[in-house]
Amino acid sequence: MKIVVINGSGTGTSGATGHVLAGVVDGVRVAGAEVKTFLLTELTINPCKGCRTCQKTGQCVIDDDYPEVGTAMMEADGLVLASPNYISNVSSHIKALLDRSFSKLFHCQAMHGKYGAVLIVSGGPLYQQVEDYLLHVIGTMGCWKVGSLSVVSDRMNIPDERIKVLEEAMGLGRRLVEAIKTRQAFPEQQEEREMTFAMARCLVESQKDNWHYEYEYWQKHCGKDK
Repeated sequence: MKIVVINGSGTGTSGATGHVLAGVVDGVRVAGAEVKTFLLTELTINPCKGCRTCQKTGQCVIDDDYPEVGTAMMEADGLVLASPNYISNVSSHIKALLDRSFSKLFHCQAMHGKYGAVLIVSGGPLYQQVEDYLLHVIGTMGCWKVGSLSVVSDRMNIPDERIKVLEEAMGLGRRLVEAIKTRQAFPEQQEEREMTFAMARCLVESQKDNWHYEYEYWQKHCGKDK
């Protein structure tokens, strides 16, 4: 079992997001899964140009590190997206990654049926919309939403609170792995998942004369048990 962890913090492993995320990774490993972590600050993932070439050919015209990350996400059993709260939104690193993923992960639903979790680290208490957004994102990919953790960074400076945060982080990592092992379903998410899947297929089919790659993908994969 492989879990891909995406660290979208500009400070990589040295900031609060990286420290809390290390707890999630520990939980994943303790539960018996393999982890592949990507530090987006150490990679080059440029903004999407909106040229739609990927929808037509399956290949992006931008030459950077995105293909490695995108392929790893599609091949993984589970995904963790971690971001600091930057002005009530995700970091630019995470946003660029998501924008570049729109064809295969969103339109083609290439991660449908997999599992995801979310981590937000914030300097203050106004983080809920960022947490909700990333949960929405993994759901729109077609992943089961296992859970999320939001942490105010000052807690990491208080020894007793730091211990609690890392225990919570480890718990999230373990829950993600256990959900995958048991193929856990979340009935309250079922209707939303089915609607998202149907909308993506309908959108692509309506553009079959333009989005050749996406349409061929659906023709090949839509018969699978989603």
